[in-house]
Parts: sequence; structure tokens; C-alpha cells
Amino acid sequence: MKATRVRLSRIICAIALILGAAGVPVPLQPGPVLSAEELKISLVAPLSGRWARQGQLKKMGAEMAIDEINSAGGIKALGGAKIVLREADAGDSVEKAVSAAQRVLSREKISAGIGSWLSSFTLGVTEVAERLQVPWFTLSYADTISERGFKYTFQSSPVSSLQAEQALDLILDLAKRNNQQIKKAALVGDNTAAIVFFFKPLREKLLKAKGIEIAVDEVWTPPLADATALVQKLRSAQPDIVFYGATNFPDSIQVLQKVKEFGLKVPFMGVGAWLVTPEYVQALGKELLDNIMSVTAAHPLKGQEELVDKFKKRTGEPFMTQDPLMTYYHVWLIKEAAERARSTDPKAIREAVTKLELTSGAAANALAPGRIRYDERGRRMWAAPIIVQWQGGEPFTIVPAELATRKPFWPAAK
Repeated sequence: MKATRVRLSRIICAIALILGAAGVPVPLQPGPVLSAEELKISLVAPLSGRWARQGQLKKMGAEMAIDEINSAGGIKALGGAKIVLREADAGDSVEKAVSAAQRVLSREKISAGIGSWLSSFTLGVTEVAERLQVPWFTLSYADTISERGFKYTFQSSPVSSLQAEQALDLILDLAKRNNQQIKKAALVGDNTAAIVFFFKPLREKLLKAKGIEIAVDEVWTPPLADATALVQKLRSAQPDIVFYGATNFPDSIQVLQKVKEFGLKVPFMGVGAWLVTPEYVQALGKELLDNIMSVTAAHPLKGQEELVDKFKKRTGEPFMTQDPLMTYYHVWLIKEAAERARSTDPKAIREAVTKLELTSGAAANALAPGRIRYDERGRRMWAAPIIVQWQGGEPFTIVPAELATRKPFWPAAK
């Protein structure tokens, strides 16, 4: 087939030369549609261990986008090439995540990668991708991910320090509008990279600048052995808000169950979408959850009802969250880059991403503000935190107000 196409191309060129020499005008033809059988995308995410639920959700979003693209004809500029997902389990440690990335990127030609959810994992995995020159797309929050001068790393979330600053302003404004004052705060969470970078500016300058005392400051290395002493400190200190960063479900549930057991009623501001999965309803009940908000990089917005319904019908999940929404976005973004690059070559796709500015289409419509572009560091421009609040057993977007799916309320007083 390939040899036939080459012979046909040579014949056409020869005819054109003869006609041109004879003075016969030859109309210009558009460039040929290049063909490729498939474009391979790697997803490196925790599919086992303490963070497996988030990895499973990420996979759901990627598979939904891939099915939509392939059923609509694949990548048009590549002759209808189909997208194929190659997944690798990041497990429960940085070492396992790096090993998974090395395996999947070395075994076959991967055009682009997505992952690895936890910032600590992503810091290691992106080193592999950078060395092998494969563009890598991540929702991980840690500032340092895009501060190393890497050319192949694209960070789609607002970084942790920005989230901390903006989330604090937003929560103070919400408290003020509900006639509440925040004078004392608690910092409670693990020492994974995103949480470290979120807590750092709060601890060092932001809270003090607002006149807020840090009443409790507790950080642990997962897994958490026992939450009893920690929650006792919260009960004694009586903070007005708890900034909460227990990134895995077992640790988080252990803390919140103790909060419920001790009857502590205080607003919790989480850091990430790990705090808004359906399992929390079963483990804690709706009443306690109404005390919980979380700052995330993405969450379904007003106008995305059709997308959410499609996801729910496909997966059986009761609602959609950041993790599947972000991988859905990343797959569509890679598709757009491949169309512009007219290639499955990772270097060409990376170059296309640096020039993209999308204001329409599935990728642009997935994230606020509906305009997609990456800066010279690989950070998504205009990325801003989303604040989500549990209401009646489901998490809803409450900030930004113009895209909110529910109005916010101040959680129950202690």
C-alpha cells in the first residue's frame, strides 16, 4: 500500500512538471492528509494502593474522551488515526511511579503522557518524560513541577501557593458575607508535595497578614497511625476553620470519623479532589459532610450538565469530579495538538502545544475560563482555583460565582 502511494505520488509530480514546462497552469492542491494507525497516550496513575481510587477516576475520564474522539473519526489530520491508552500503575510510592513511567515510555512509541495525580509522584515521573522527550500533562499542584525549566511538562492546575492565597481570600469573603469571623485556623495534613506547598505560604505569611492565629499545626507521613490525639488538639483549640490535607482516603476517613465521634463542628477547607469522592457519603454521612469545602483545580461548572450526565451514565458514578474531568480535558488537548502537528511524534506534539490557544471545542469547554494556553514554564494561563462544597451528600461548585452550580453557605457553627 505504501509503495503504491509513493509510485502514484511520483507519477503526479512527473505530470505536473511536464504540464508546467508546456506552460499549462497546474492548480495548487492542499497538502496530503498524513496517515497513522494510532496515537498512543500513556496514563501513569495509582491504580493500586492508598490512592487507587483517584487513579481509577482518572482512567474513566481518559477512556471517555478517547471513545468520543475515536467514534467521531479519530485524528483527521492523520487519516483518522485512533487514540490508544497505555496505562501504568504508579502504585503507592515515588519509586513505583518512576519505574512505571520508565516501563511504559520505553516499551513502545508514546506520543504523550498524563499523570501521576499525587504531586510527589509527578515530580519523579516528569523527570523520566523530560529525559525521553515525551510531553507530559498533569493536574498535580506542587509549584516545583513547573519551576525546573523542563520543556516537556505541562501543568494544568493552578499551583499550590496560588491556590492557598486565592482560597484564603475566597473563604474569608464567604465568612464575612455570612457574618462570621476567622481568628484562629488549624493546618492538618500529610507531607505530600501539594499539601506542603499549600500550607507553606499559609504558615509563613498569609494567615498572619490577615490577623489569623495558627492554633494547630499537625503534619504526618502517610499512613496516619492514629487520629485521636490530633482531633483532641482540634477540640481543645477550637479553631474557626481547619485547612485539611489528608490526601488518601484511609487517613482522611480516620480523622473525620474522630471529628464525628468527638462531636466537633468546625468548617473544613480541603486541598484537592480527594475530599469529594462518593465514598465519603457512605463512611461519614451527609450531615458531617456539610461542614466540608475543598479547593480544587477543576470541578463541573454551570453549563456542563450534558458532560456530567454522559459521565454518570457511562460509569455509574453518582457525580463527576476533578480527576476524570482533567484527564478528559488532557486527552482532548493532546488530540488538538496532534491535529495541528499532523504527527504522532512527541516532539512535534510538544511544539504544537506551546503554540495552542483554544477558545472552543471539548478541551476549552472543560475548564474555566474556557480559554487554553500554556506559558513558557508550561503552566496553564488563567488557571484559578475552584471551591467545592458538600451539600446534601453531593459536592457542588460554589466559586467562581458566575459558574457555580449551587449557592454557598457557611457550615454549621461549632
